[in-house]
Amino acid sequence: MAEPVTSMDRISARIGFFVGVIGVLLLLSAAKLAGIQIRHHDEYAARADEQQTIQVRVEAQRGEILDRNGFLLAGNLTSACFSVYWPNVPPEEVAGVELFAEGLGEYLTASLPLCPTGCNQVLASSVPWEYAASAMDSMPRYVDCSFVTSRVYPMDSLAAPVVGTHSENVSQGLEYQMEDILEGTDGLSYYQASAWSGYSAVDNEADNIPPLNGRDLLLTIDSRYQEIAQRELQAAVEYSGSSWGAAVLVDPATGDILAMASYPVFNEDGTLARNHCVQSSTEPGSVFKAITLAAALEGGYATMADSFDCRSSFVEIYGHRINDSHPVNSMLDLTGVIAHSSNVGTVALAQRIPDEAFYSVCQSFGFGQETRIEFPSEQRGLLRDPSQWSGLSRANLAIGQEVSATPLQLAMAYSAIANGGLLLRPRLVCATLEDGLFRELADSPSKRVISQETASAVRGALTSVVEWGTGGSAAVPGVTVAGKTGTAERLNEDGYLSAFAGMVPAEEPRLVAVVVFDQPDREYRWGSALAAPVFGRIVSAVISTSPEIALGEPFSGGSLVAHGGDPR
Repeated sequence: MAEPVTSMDRISARIGFFVGVIGVLLLLSAAKLAGIQIRHHDEYAARADEQQTIQVRVEAQRGEILDRNGFLLAGNLTSACFSVYWPNVPPEEVAGVELFAEGLGEYLTASLPLCPTGCNQVLASSVPWEYAASAMDSMPRYVDCSFVTSRVYPMDSLAAPVVGTHSENVSQGLEYQMEDILEGTDGLSYYQASAWSGYSAVDNEADNIPPLNGRDLLLTIDSRYQEIAQRELQAAVEYSGSSWGAAVLVDPATGDILAMASYPVFNEDGTLARNHCVQSSTEPGSVFKAITLAAALEGGYATMADSFDCRSSFVEIYGHRINDSHPVNSMLDLTGVIAHSSNVGTVALAQRIPDEAFYSVCQSFGFGQETRIEFPSEQRGLLRDPSQWSGLSRANLAIGQEVSATPLQLAMAYSAIANGGLLLRPRLVCATLEDGLFRELADSPSKRVISQETASAVRGALTSVVEWGTGGSAAVPGVTVAGKTGTAERLNEDGYLSAFAGMVPAEEPRLVAVVVFDQPDREYRWGSALAAPVFGRIVSAVISTSPEIALGEPFSGGSLVAHGGDPR
C-alpha cells in the first residue's frame, strides 16, 4: 500500500522542478553567451563600434598662392561662429548666455537683449581664431561654437584677374586651373562616444586618416607690378570710356609673366570677368607691322636701307583702297615706314614676301595657336592658312588685319624680338611647395623664330617709333623705349582698338609690356592717344620700383679704390 503524499513532498517536488527549469535556463543562457562571445564575437563587436564610434571628416587646408617674392596672394582664414539653440536652454541659464553674448563685443551680430524664443540663433560669425579661443574659456555649456575656413585675398581685386576666386561652390581663374594642386584631401578621425552627453575622445586605435593639405603655388607675378598695372588700367578704362583694357608685362629672357592686369575685374552679376590678356583676341592693327618687318628681313626680301614710295596717301589692291591715317607724302626707308606707321609703305613691303613665307613666320611667332599658359579658356586667335586667303589678305595681314591675337600672344612675339629671336612659352607658375621646399617647374624649350641680326634691326626701327615717330607718348624718362603703336578699326563691330607693344631698355630689353584698350571713345582711338601713354606710366612706375630693369643689376663684388689723398 502506497504511502500518502504529504504537503512537504509536494513542496519538494515543486522546488525540484523549478531548480531544474532554472538550471536549463542557465545552461541555455550560458550557451547563448558563449555563442555571442565566441561564435558571433566579431559581429557584435562591429555593431558596438558602429553605435559608439563617431566618424568625423577633417577638412584639408587649401594651398596658398604667393607672388614671386613670397607675398601672399591667396590664403586661408579660420573663423568661429557662436550660436545657441534656445529649446535646450533652461530659463535660469538665459542670463548667462546673454552675459556671454555681451562679451563678444564688436563681433556680436545678434541684438541685445537676446530674445530666447524660436530655435537656433547666431550670436556672432566670422570671429577671428585668436579672439574665439579666448572667448571659449567662458562659453556657457548651452552655446555652440563651430569653425569655418574661408579663402582670403590680401590684394582683393588688384590680383583677382590672375588669381581668380574660390568658394565652396565654384573656382575661377588660376584657382580653377590649378585645382588639382591647390586642393587637398580631407582626412577622417574616429571618436568614442561617452555616456555623458557632449563628451567624446579620439579613438587612437582606429584607422584615423590625417588630412593631406593642398600644395602652395609660387607665381611669376610681382604683386608690386600687378598693382601698378591694374590701377593704371582701371583709371584709363574709366576716363576713355573703353569697354575693357588689358596690360601684360613679361620678362623676355625667361617668359615669366610679371603682371597680367585686366579691367573690369567682375561682371555685373559678381562673377569674375574674363582676363582679356588671355581670354580675348582682337585684330592687333599696326602693332603687327613689327612682325611684317621681321618676315621681310629674315627672308632676305628687303633691307633696312631699301626705299619705299609713300608719296601717295593710299594704295589700291584688287580694287580696295588702303589709306595712310597720317599721310607722309615722301620716300621712306624701312625705319621711316615703321616709325611713321605707313600703311602704304608696309603693304609695298609685304608684296615682296611670298604668301607661304609670310604665313610661316607669323605662325612661328605663335599666332593662331595657344601659348599654353597655365590659365583657363585661353583664346588661340586667328591666322588663316594661305589656301583661304584672298588677293587682299597679304596686304591686310601686313597691317594687322585678317588676323587676331591676344595681348599675351603679342607680348610673347615682342619678347622674341627683345631677346634676340627666341619664342618662349609664357610661365605663370614658378614652383610648387612640396615637403617644405619649393620645387621649381621645368622651363619649356625655346624656339628660334628669327636671327639675332633680324631682331636687332627690328628693335632699331621700333626705337625710332618712340624717338621721332608715332609712339612719342610712350617715352619713359631716363630709358630708351622700343615699341609700336596700333589702331585697329573693328571690321565686325563699331569702334576701334588702341594698342601699344614695347620693351625697355631698347638696347638690351629686360621688360616687355603690351597695353590694349577695346572700343574707347573716338578721341582716344589712336594708339598714341591712349595705349602708348598708359604704357609709359606703367613702365615708369615699375622702373621706379625696380631700377635694375633700366640700369642692369647693381654692382655687388670687388672693392672700390680711391685715387689720390692720404692712403691712410
